[in-house]
Amino acid sequence: MHLLENYMYKTNHFNNMKKLFLSLLVLAATMNAFAIAYTAKAKVVLTGTTTGQKCTMYLIQSDELNAGVNASYCGPIELDGRPVAFYAIYEATNYESFGTKDLGAMQFGLKTNADTEYTLKVSGVEGTQTLVMKDEVAGQTFDLVNNASYNFTATANTTVADRFHLYVAPAVPGICHYGNVLQVTGSNGMTVQINNMDDTQAIAPVAITSDSQDIDISGLTAGNQYKVVWNSQTLIIRK
Repeated sequence: MHLLENYMYKTNHFNNMKKLFLSLLVLAATMNAFAIAYTAKAKVVLTGTTTGQKCTMYLIQSDELNAGVNASYCGPIELDGRPVAFYAIYEATNYESFGTKDLGAMQFGLKTNADTEYTLKVSGVEGTQTLVMKDEVAGQTFDLVNNASYNFTATANTTVADRFHLYVAPAVPGICHYGNVLQVTGSNGMTVQINNMDDTQAIAPVAITSDSQDIDISGLTAGNQYKVVWNSQTLIIRK
């Protein structure tokens, strides 16, 4: 009997030590994985103004990014059971976080409950790029500068997979004026306004939908000066 008890004690002790060793291996692997170059690009918090429910999205950058999605740090999410969710979409898969490795538009979905008033607030914006988001339902484009917020409404108890698009562009977009053209580069997702010198609208605002786009200004009056406004910046041109 004593031999059996002694055997069982040693067996249990061995199994416990084995579990501890495996746990330490998993912990070491996890710590090593996070030692890879990995930074949070920004933190976006969605808050329901009626219920106070929050959903947080981290925009990330990493050397381990694969086609824009970092599989090492963000896994697919299940929308079932989530009363409110703000999530990234890549190839029809919903992700907790999204990598911003390449320029271009990235799709974001929204799932809501009975709360219809929401606020998106951004913090921790880093890097040398500009983040611009477009609300496809409201048709509004807004800059994701640090501590910026955006208020919007959403239909209750619905899931809209293409509610938002996020655009990533260099922090200092290039706008070059020659003749009847304004050439805009590196500014995918922003809106360019062309105003008279008294800040009244000269031509309708132009949404930039590619990394290089020309704006026709042939309708402006020759010899006059105009203000080209984008991302809180102003360029004075003479037609």
